[in-house]
Amino acid sequence: MKKRLKVLLGLVMMSMFLFGAVAFAATDFTQLGFSKVVAEREIEAGEAAKMSHSGIKIQIPEGAFTNDVTFQVLEGDNKTFQNVAPAGETVIMNFAFRVIDLETNEIIGSFKKPLTFSFKDKDVNKGSIYYNYKIDGTIANNNAASVIDGRTLTHPVAGAPVGWFITSPTKNIKK
Repeated sequence: MKKRLKVLLGLVMMSMFLFGAVAFAATDFTQLGFSKVVAEREIEAGEAAKMSHSGIKIQIPEGAFTNDVTFQVLEGDNKTFQNVAPAGETVIMNFAFRVIDLETNEIIGSFKKPLTFSFKDKDVNKGSIYYNYKIDGTIANNNAASVIDGRTLTHPVAGAPVGWFITSPTKNIKK
């Protein structure tokens, strides 16, 4: 387990290096198919926090936010994202974050420290793919920093400039 943690931390650092210079645009993903708030929590400035919902676990490290925030996990209908998923892949979960700075009332697009997102489900397997869902409706494979351990996919998240969905090969979906 320590080796996997080291690999995940290394990937987080690599992601921060690769994407650190990118300005994250703050977007309200409720307007882009992620219409339901499925989990919400107020987090005080500097506070570490944990959230979970239906197979999702989110670990927010101490110091991720400099102001108090409302952290929301959003989901939409998998059918919406199935329309853009590659052939032979089935969308098994979708999500986005809306993080509202309670001092400025603005949506935050990037975090001071990356959080850890994980999803455990019977349909997660070595063939699962973690996609970015961009604001223009296009997708990009984001598996570079994902770790799949059994039925759990874990991924570091340094900001919320995109939404996400996870697929598995259609032939591997358990009925």
